[in-house]
Amino acid sequence: MRITARVDYAVRAAVELAAAAPGALTCDRIAAAQGIPSRFLQSILGDLQHARLVTSQRGREGGYRLALPPSEVSIARVMRVAQ
Repeated sequence: MRITARVDYAVRAAVELAAAAPGALTCDRIAAAQGIPSRFLQSILGDLQHARLVTSQRGREGGYRLALPPSEVSIARVMRVAQ
């Protein structure tokens, strides 16, 4: 199976969010930690949010977080969403 950059970035973002759970991370913080272009990551996080794997909150205390406990989010599901 060939892994695209989009799928790779989605998995890396999900792992970063799982490590921070239940806290929230900004898109810029995830991008900096994983070396992912911020604009591309915003698109990926939007897809994960549409699939209800990630939630977002605006404001000073805002950011992205997993919508489910990390133990319930599979890499396969993240990969399917990002394809």
